[in-house]
Amino acid sequence: MIELLAPGGNKVKMKTAFDYGADAVYIGGDVFGLRANADNFTLDEIAQSVDYANSINKKIYVTMNIIARSHDLPEMAKYAKELKKAGVHGVIISDPGAFLTVKEAEPDLPIHVSTQANNLNWKTCEFWHKMGAVRVNLARELTLPEIAEIRKKLDERNCGLELEAFVHGAMCMSFSGRCMLSDYFVNRSSNRGDCAQPCRWNYKIIETTRPDEILDIEENDRGTFLFNSKDLCMLKQLKAFKEAGVSSFKIEGRMKSEFYVAVTVRAYRVAIDMIERGEEISEETLEKLLSEVCSVSHRDYCTGFYLGDRGSQIYETSSYKRETDFIGTVDSCEADGDGNYILTMTQRGTFSVGDELEFVPAEGEIIKYTVGEMKNSVGEIIERAPHAMMQVTMKVSFKVAQGTVIRRRKAEVK
Repeated sequence: MIELLAPGGNKVKMKTAFDYGADAVYIGGDVFGLRANADNFTLDEIAQSVDYANSINKKIYVTMNIIARSHDLPEMAKYAKELKKAGVHGVIISDPGAFLTVKEAEPDLPIHVSTQANNLNWKTCEFWHKMGAVRVNLARELTLPEIAEIRKKLDERNCGLELEAFVHGAMCMSFSGRCMLSDYFVNRSSNRGDCAQPCRWNYKIIETTRPDEILDIEENDRGTFLFNSKDLCMLKQLKAFKEAGVSSFKIEGRMKSEFYVAVTVRAYRVAIDMIERGEEISEETLEKLLSEVCSVSHRDYCTGFYLGDRGSQIYETSSYKRETDFIGTVDSCEADGDGNYILTMTQRGTFSVGDELEFVPAEGEIIKYTVGEMKNSVGEIIERAPHAMMQVTMKVSFKVAQGTVIRRRKAEVK
């Protein structure tokens, strides 16, 4: 069975990922993860998240994938014991010293090896399995035939190691994310979870014989972004990932919004379910799914290295694009006794009476609704909802679940 593995940047995003179809969610604690600036989880919150995941037969993995210094190791051992006590279903580690530390502290705690460990060949994967890893997240620099060869070699050696691969999300311009630019420029180490994303900055060059002249590299009118990378989207190739032996399909994005998580997970859930049922995904369905992942904030999509087209991911701008605005999430939708429903939502983007909104459920068709009368939290009729996080109520003719995300097509913004 294919596992759909989604990001959980905080408790809301974690629950959203599960609601929209993720089988497992990876989260960061408040130490030792590569997203130090995310809204990370305390140990109590991790334990609560595990309990919730267990109640719906799903899984929680916790990142411990910094490149560790010696002074980190004693605390990592203590943290591993706490995570084992919390019942997490696995930890994600990239550093060999951290791996040994966790294995010695908690031998039965399942360890997944991070993509940061540069897992490029079957011998590396076999090594990690012999060390006690249950899963390896393969390097994004591999091609699909190379992944298939890794699976074949491991199977020949009766090595039951699980293979995980990224199928969607932001790409790093450095090999397996091992980048020093942030540390060099602003003393923020990307390998310790504090990347300032200098690859997104606009660069100029200096010719050594003319040090006083700063030269532009002419690309476009917005500047030169020579380190930038497009985003990854492998919706069209998911069946090939399964055939290559990948069992966990991973979506990047712990710093992204719950809107991104909901829409992206939903699209991949539909595709994976069709593959698992042995159905062919038609071009029409693929186009619909691609339209969905284009509706959230993203850079132009590419297939990275997987199809052997090296260099195709370099991008000419640091700008994001999206086709919709995130309007909010549903708090409740209760029958009013007259055949309609009173819907209460928390606003995340300004909208007005007359706007057409789209309610995106975890399953089923997207519901389009033109806003009629709406009220604020004290029952006053309003024409516009301008304040972030304000509560709005509307009478609607349909029932939707709590947590359903609401969007508006940008072409329809007034």
